[in-house]
Amino acid sequence: MKRILAFLFFCAAAAWGADEAKAVEEAERGWARGVTANDFALLEKVLAPDLVYTHSNGKVDSRDSYIGALRSGASRYIKVEYSELKVRLLTPDIATANCRALIVTMQQGKETPMNLALLHVFKKNGGQWQMVAHQSARLP
Repeated sequence: MKRILAFLFFCAAAAWGADEAKAVEEAERGWARGVTANDFALLEKVLAPDLVYTHSNGKVDSRDSYIGALRSGASRYIKVEYSELKVRLLTPDIATANCRALIVTMQQGKETPMNLALLHVFKKNGGQWQMVAHQSARLP
């Protein structure tokens, strides 16, 4: 009987983990949709109020300054194309997404493609996964 209960618990935990990983991936992809479509309502949903967003050039933004740069047109994303996206659940309310992506931005009137490695940290706030940290690095 104990083995059966242990097996059922393991199956339930695995199912929970798969559902949560899908939810984190959806939040990750929500960020990509939000920045490419300038969907500020979506970005406010998937980016935590205390976000620390560190760009590949070392510039650091808060959620408000990041979204503000998108609203003003100072920052513009054309494309986010993932080649790799791996979600890890660290605790029931903390997860990471390790990604590689081709990101195309508009800089000084020119499309600028960048191959980036991304580390995103997500926290579950009020039942919603939100990005609390972004770190990116340019790949060769």
